[in-house]
Amino acid sequence: MNATQLADLAGFAGTIAILAAFARQTLGNRAPDMAYNLGNLAGASLLAFSLSINFNLPALLLEIAWAAIALVGVVRLALRR
Repeated sequence: MNATQLADLAGFAGTIAILAAFARQTLGNRAPDMAYNLGNLAGASLLAFSLSINFNLPALLLEIAWAAIALVGVVRLALRR
């Protein structure tokens, strides 16, 4: 395994760890409010766009999944109102 492959593997492991914590909080109905979810959705979407040009696969997958989880949080909060 070369350094690039090792770095990608570390990136994927980090992605899984971050997403697990965020999903647990957001999908477990522990997300603070709509602004929190909208901020996460906007930030992740903008970073995903940036990473689609300055490519980094683990980071791009993280941001796509982050945006999807945030969107679920936004929809849940909107449906409660």
